[in-house]
Amino acid sequence: MFSSALFRKLFIAFCLATLGLFLLLSAVLIMDVGGVAAFPWQPERYVVRASAVLLFGVLLMGVLIRSILKPLIKTTDQARQFVRNRQLSEKSENRYIPDDGEIGTLAAAVYGMTAELAEQERTIAEQAAARERLVEEIESLRKRTRDLFRENERLKRRFEVIRDKQDSLRRSEERYRTMLENIEEYFYEADLSGNLLFFNDALHRMLGYAKDKLVGMNFREFMDRGTAEKAFRIFRKAYETGQAQKGIGWRLLRKDGSACHIEISVSLIRNLAGEIIGFRGVARNVSELIYLVYHDSLTGLYNRKAFFERMRETLAIAKRDCKEKNIFYLDLDEFKRVNDDYGHHIGDKVLKEVAARLKASLRETDHICRIGGDEFVVILNNLKDESHPEEAARRVLKALSRPYRIEGHNIDFITPSIGISTYPKDSDNVESLIRCADIAMFKAKRKNGGGCYAFYDKTMEADWRNSDLHEP
Repeated sequence: MFSSALFRKLFIAFCLATLGLFLLLSAVLIMDVGGVAAFPWQPERYVVRASAVLLFGVLLMGVLIRSILKPLIKTTDQARQFVRNRQLSEKSENRYIPDDGEIGTLAAAVYGMTAELAEQERTIAEQAAARERLVEEIESLRKRTRDLFRENERLKRRFEVIRDKQDSLRRSEERYRTMLENIEEYFYEADLSGNLLFFNDALHRMLGYAKDKLVGMNFREFMDRGTAEKAFRIFRKAYETGQAQKGIGWRLLRKDGSACHIEISVSLIRNLAGEIIGFRGVARNVSELIYLVYHDSLTGLYNRKAFFERMRETLAIAKRDCKEKNIFYLDLDEFKRVNDDYGHHIGDKVLKEVAARLKASLRETDHICRIGGDEFVVILNNLKDESHPEEAARRVLKALSRPYRIEGHNIDFITPSIGISTYPKDSDNVESLIRCADIAMFKAKRKNGGGCYAFYDKTMEADWRNSDLHEP
């Protein structure tokens, strides 16, 4: 029965209140109606004491009631604050510390439930905020997804356009490469330093280098010094003027050392920004054309045009080195008889044989020219003793005087007559030297019926003028 703390408190309070009332009633009853005490002790003191006891009982009753109601008040405050703010106060003085009574236990339980509910409210609020953020992120992601989808569609269409252009460009490039690989002309592309970047098969076949070796090679590597300087001037002119250069003659050296004459064009390569990044052009082999221009079609020897050019070069070198140079002017004695007796086709074969014998009896550095009919001119170079060309003249006489066996015919009556002139003793210009050699040849032909050589001498002038054998 008294195990309940609340019941005990209420019982004590009730007893004290009853006692107080009893004392109050006792004080009233012990006094008569007329105000005289019924007992011999003093009633005034008794009333005062009873009042004090009653006051004490009331105060004690208030303290007990307050002690009983304190947990309820705390619980009410917490509940009111929670209802108003949906959260518990964080101040330490507002936190409830439970006692061991029923109300304290109940208040503690209510507080715990309220605190737990507040925590759940905070969790729900945080989850709601997180949900809002998640919804916003999802919406943003949806928007980005839509944007990415549209961008993907745009890129897809652009890719299809680019792919179509690439297909078209590839087809054009294939046609371009097929055309380049099948033309006989040489195509090239080079950087600003003259290093080869691209070329067709015709160029690498002509130069004789492997493709991988030729890539990156500089033009100077297959040019002589003069051609390299000329190429540099042409490239520079194209770069500075921005205009294509055409019809330029270059002399290229193949891997085996042989020369090839080409006619080349040079134009500029620009990037998308319009900047010059290299050169390209087309070249064609003109060696055959040059050969025809400078060589006799029948014998393959140098012709008159080549003779004059080689002669000017030779005299320029001789003048620089202060050396003598000699030229032979020769024709074939009785050659007209070959044409008359055997026909011109036999005469042509005799001339071819003469050319072959001249090449065999002279040095490779000597220039042998056919200037017309049965007349030949030789420019002697690199003789051990250039002031004594007799040895070369004797070799030529011996070689050309041997019989010619052509198509069953034994032609043994042909001999050469050789006239020799010397630079600078006889003259210092090409035309005069030829004239002097021609006069000496006329003298040799008159001497012993030909088959010999003669050096020019001024005394020969009179006989040559008076003779009807020379051409006016």
